[in-house]
Order: sequence, then structure tokens, then C-alpha cells
Amino acid sequence: MQRITMFGLALVAAYAVVAVSAVSVSASGHEFYASKTGKVKSKQTNVQIFKTTAGTMECNEASGTGEVKEGKQITHKEVVTYSGCSAFGGSVTITAAHFEFNANGSVRVEKQVVITPVGEGCEFLVEPQTIEHVGYENKTGGKLEAKVNGLKIHVIGTGGTCGGEENNASYNGAVLGELEGGTLKWE
Repeated sequence: MQRITMFGLALVAAYAVVAVSAVSVSASGHEFYASKTGKVKSKQTNVQIFKTTAGTMECNEASGTGEVKEGKQITHKEVVTYSGCSAFGGSVTITAAHFEFNANGSVRVEKQVVITPVGEGCEFLVEPQTIEHVGYENKTGGKLEAKVNGLKIHVIGTGGTCGGEENNASYNGAVLGELEGGTLKWE
């Protein structure tokens, strides 16, 4: 049961980090600016760490893709994929995460994300929800780094030993987003 909660947290956290890196606007009046219309790609800049009451999960690879329009953006959608994830001595698979980044410094998980501990016969489900605590930093070359310290993430464990529900999972990680042939910045 604790393993399921941990895996669900990891998935939500990882998605939040990658998705936020693309384009977002904070509640303090900041906006993200794209120099042109085009495709955004993001990749993690550190290990994505997810914690639940069951334990800790780490993902060594996270990458995202999305599209932006030229100018200021209030929301941005991105799909993030994770690989190289492990916990409790085994590997974990995670379905693609669909995120919408918002001007208020949060990220919305738009579709259910399924985290599966390989060989455990159960899954962790991260249902659509909003995750808070995302910060941004302009980087050299017109790239934008998003840092996520997501708290109070809701995860549902299903089947076997994964059954259970938690509302206090957390995620910590950072991703770097770039616009192909253009620049992104946080203003």
C-alpha cells in the first residue's frame, strides 16, 4: 500500500516538473514569452525525486514536448515522458503525463497518470489535479528552467499491496525548456 502511494507521487511530481518548464505564468504578474511560434522541448536538469509515506522514487530521465505561439502566454500544454525510474529495489513504468501550465505558478495534471511498479501486480493512479509551488529562472541561450517543489499530491493505489490513498505526496525536481529556433523567457 505504501509502495503504491510512493509511485503515484513520483509520477505526479515528475510530470509537474517537466511540464512547468515549458511555458507558464506566475501569480506575481510574471509571464512567459516566446520569441516565435514553434515547438518546445524540455529535459530534466536533476534527478526527479518523489516521496510518499511508503518511500522514495527517483527518475533519471524526463523529457517533454509542447507548442507555443509567439508572444506572451498565460497557459501552456506539454506532454512529459519518464524513464529510468526506480523504487524499492525495482523498476517503475509511468504513462505519459499531460500538463497545463498556468500563469499562477501551478501546473494542472489534465489526464490520469498510471505508475506501475514492475512485478508488483498493482498501480498508482494520479488523477487530474492542480499542483502548486513552481518557480522559474531565465538561463543562457534563451532557455527557461522550471523548479518544482510540489506538495500535497493526491495518489490512489489499486490492487494487491498497492491499495490505498494519500494526499501528502511530494515532488522535487527541475527541468530546462527551450524553443526550437527561438527563445523563451520569464518576465
